[in-house]
Amino acid sequence: MIVPKDYLKSKILIVDDEPSNVSLLEHMMTQEGYVNLHSTTDPTQVLDLFSKVKPDLILLDLNMPKMDGFRVMEQLKERDPESLVPILVLTALKDEKTRWRALREGAKDFISKPFELTEASLRIKNLLEMRMLHQRVQMHNELLEEQVLVRTSELERTTEELTNFAYIASHDLQEPLRKIIVFGDRLASRFGSALNDAGRDYIERMQKSALRMKDLIDDLLHFSRITTHSTPFQPVDLNEVVSEVLSDLEVQIESTQGRVEVETLPSVEGERFQMRQLFQNLISNSLKYHRDEAPPVVKVKYAGFENNFEEIHIEDNGKGFDEKHLDRIFRPFERLHGISEYGGTGMGLAICQKIVGHHKGHITATSQLGQGATFRVKLLARQEAE
Repeated sequence: MIVPKDYLKSKILIVDDEPSNVSLLEHMMTQEGYVNLHSTTDPTQVLDLFSKVKPDLILLDLNMPKMDGFRVMEQLKERDPESLVPILVLTALKDEKTRWRALREGAKDFISKPFELTEASLRIKNLLEMRMLHQRVQMHNELLEEQVLVRTSELERTTEELTNFAYIASHDLQEPLRKIIVFGDRLASRFGSALNDAGRDYIERMQKSALRMKDLIDDLLHFSRITTHSTPFQPVDLNEVVSEVLSDLEVQIESTQGRVEVETLPSVEGERFQMRQLFQNLISNSLKYHRDEAPPVVKVKYAGFENNFEEIHIEDNGKGFDEKHLDRIFRPFERLHGISEYGGTGMGLAICQKIVGHHKGHITATSQLGQGATFRVKLLARQEAE
């Protein structure tokens, strides 16, 4: 709440070429309790006074010989286009054309000459209250911006610590897990014949769980390395990247009797290894989640260039998904299908999203159950300087 003692300390600049008008306004405002008044009868001094005084309100005459009030407002706007200091115009001109022009130039209100003191007092008070509200909003915004910067810095630091922890923890788990896998293999090969069916089943379950854990740790390491072990960005030909990916996926393509069609793709600026990982995960997913009654057909399409972004679509004719789960599919460890139905760790699309985010791009998907899915990836053609 704004109380009189708040706005009575406001700095007010009076500009009028008639000394009698200046004296009248100063007397009236002094009687009201205003204690920070500044004035000039020379409009050419306004810019200097504006910088020196930093007024909260300007009372400005329009009709002055050296420089009229319109030109003064133009100069003030040129000096500080973002200024929120209100201007109260003093004028004996009452025609609509003059008033509209004054409003266009930046005036917030009018006082007609000769002054009616009560009206002038109320208009001044209203504009000062508006000014103080603007100042409070500005202070709150600056405080919020500062808090956001602090929280963002804390969040980035926490994220970095968690990412480093994930990398270290995953790395440290590799050695004991490797021993579990090695000794499990030895146990099965050397003593498997001496075990009954239940014993052999236990060993097989242990080996499958250990291998799944190994895949999970590998994916966690990939996930944490995206930002912590990144190499400098450079131009990457996506045609070459996808060609290499298809060579790696040759066995999966043959086993699913699938087909991958690739249009001519652009080059982007990024990390080549991560681009390969991105497209391998997306194409592999499209091959994996195919319908039983139809072999998978995956189409890698170039969707165009806009605002420095190259857009690529990966379309398939697979099982698709309900779009209400769109946010879930990009979360780490999230699965829309059971582990017994499809293998994997649930990290593939999370890795894709982190790679795209690391490259300041965007990834989303559209789909309907039973009608396939389309993953839409936007990547910067040229990385923008920070």
